Amino acid sequence: MKHEEFLHLTTLYLEDAIDAADLELLNRELAHSPDRVQQFNDLRLVTGLIKEHGCPVESATHADLPTNNLMGSLTRDSLVAGSAQTTTRQFRPSQLGLAVAGTVLATAASLFIFLPLPDTQTQRNNESPAIARLAYTSHAKWGIKERSQGDRFDEGKVHLETGLARLDFCNGATVTLQGPAEFEIVSPDRTVLTSGILTASVPDSAVGFKVLTPAMDVVDLGTAFGVSVGGDGETDVCVFEGEVEVSRTDSKNTPQLVREGSAVRSSPKAESIDSVAYATMRYEKAWPVTSGVLQATGLMQFVSPGPDFVPGRIEDSDRILVFRECSRVILKSDLEVDVTEPGQYVRVGRRNKQSIDAGQVIGSYLLQLNPIGEFFRNETDGARVIGQITFNRPILGLIGGTAQLISTDELLGHPRGNYGNTRRGIEPARPDDLPDSGRDNVTLSNDRRTLSLDLSASSAVDQIRVIVLEQPQIATTRQLDLNKDSRYEKTLSDL
Repeated sequence: MKHEEFLHLTTLYLEDAIDAADLELLNRELAHSPDRVQQFNDLRLVTGLIKEHGCPVESATHADLPTNNLMGSLTRDSLVAGSAQTTTRQFRPSQLGLAVAGTVLATAASLFIFLPLPDTQTQRNNESPAIARLAYTSHAKWGIKERSQGDRFDEGKVHLETGLARLDFCNGATVTLQGPAEFEIVSPDRTVLTSGILTASVPDSAVGFKVLTPAMDVVDLGTAFGVSVGGDGETDVCVFEGEVEVSRTDSKNTPQLVREGSAVRSSPKAESIDSVAYATMRYEKAWPVTSGVLQATGLMQFVSPGPDFVPGRIEDSDRILVFRECSRVILKSDLEVDVTEPGQYVRVGRRNKQSIDAGQVIGSYLLQLNPIGEFFRNETDGARVIGQITFNRPILGLIGGTAQLISTDELLGHPRGNYGNTRRGIEPARPDDLPDSGRDNVTLSNDRRTLSLDLSASSAVDQIRVIVLEQPQIATTRQLDLNKDSRYEKTLSDL
């Protein structure tokens, strides 16, 4: 990221005018650069100081101002040095405020010089962050105007004629529409599905998210679910994880609780909400996108969501199955993995293990080739399957060794997974193997989002755990707030 762009995003943050997309860009930059964190905290510090001492600028002179370039010069040491100069010149307390004010004015002047003035539309966007952003589309055709990735959505109706479209809401909720669909955004936590198919994943930050339909009102209680509305308004609700409350539209009756692995149905003319068989076939296109898998090609299949569709309970000789294991896990310590860099997964020694740094928010998926029946060691007639999968988040690391898979089951495994004591993992090529060695081949793309797999399972279950980056700002922003507060107080006492 260029220096000017970083300054622009920091300014939006300090003015409380930053939207969700820009906040993610800022946090991504902070997560990967200690220098940026230092610069960010310095500017926040100066802003806090000016609020503390006021901003009377009439008596400030150029001699009182720092001459170095903006962010690089605004360090704690330079501020303390400025304090010493103030004492030597026998400034009165109010003159300290003048010096600090001058520093901030110099900062503002630099921003004005280097950053282009936003147009009216940009100003309006910064003043009112988008309710949702278009995060992904697949073969999408829109009813009124074309949309592209990154477009903002505010209050209003959305008509998706065909294809898939994923909307990421500012409160953390994720919704994928499958066309043809008539959808309306009323507020960040209230939507209307008039027709079509929708799948949603709602974190703790968005509990209470509502989807209203012609027959039912659905209120999330921290979960993942699917909603399908037919042309006559008949509505099906299927709960993949957690639980939701449903009630008849415009009804004053007590809401009905629907737990994971359950489904209900009603229509506008019906007088009740009835339980139906739990079936997820209609959501098989939209749910993977909501879960973070944008595309799976070859003989790969995203497993249907629900309490019975977990690792260890399903065998398939013909396909590599994809399980969503966990999400939003904050790493409290470094996590040892087998692979962190793009390229082919090659067997490495124990001393060459790599790790994912602590403090990041991650999620995990399990890719599995588990043939039906029992195979024996050295059997040559095992299952061989080729496929490719693309995620919407960068892949931080891969785990394919038995010991490491077992040691991370508790942290990253599915809470209801039945991993058992079966031999697990993959047998990657060794550095000196020939291309046709017959070992498992797993390759991570340079953009860190796509895995290409060529697996052969016989006596062991082929499994590989994929760890992706999720919302680094959850950890980073909180840490910055804590660091900023303590540092601000310390610097004030020094002055």
